[in-house]
Amino acid sequence: MGGGHWHDRERGGTVAAMLVAALSAGTAVFILHRVAAGSGMAIAAFPFITTLVLVCGAPASAPAGTRAILGGHLICGVVALGGLALFPSRHRTYVETAAAVGLAVALMLATRCFHPPAGITPLIVAQFDPGWDFLVWPVLTGALAAAALARALERLGAGVK
Repeated sequence: MGGGHWHDRERGGTVAAMLVAALSAGTAVFILHRVAAGSGMAIAAFPFITTLVLVCGAPASAPAGTRAILGGHLICGVVALGGLALFPSRHRTYVETAAAVGLAVALMLATRCFHPPAGITPLIVAQFDPGWDFLVWPVLTGALAAAALARALERLGAGVK
């Protein structure tokens, strides 16, 4: 098997590439945190913080691709909101949340939209019961912004190689 172990490909790189990745991740997380704090649901930023770390550090990786980011976050959001809506929050158990995560992972893999940071979305929905507008803000909005940043960094060749 060629290519070595995954962590050999993700580690290192030029100092300039590492600085760009670090600065872009820090700046993006700062902006996201400020916007999320102002929205009254700062916890919703969690999946996107991990998405930003991924896209800033490895923008050319498969999970940082536009399809994976958009599809993964939307799949997890729809599964969480749709599936967990079947169970009123006062009757919801960890079983339903775990089932939603499992179903979301299966659907992400089946649609080639695997994006691990999105997997926490069902837990956020189960805990906070945000309603269907959660799919637009922060899920769709955050995914579009993260995908745009990933493509910009990829074009700049800024990922750590």
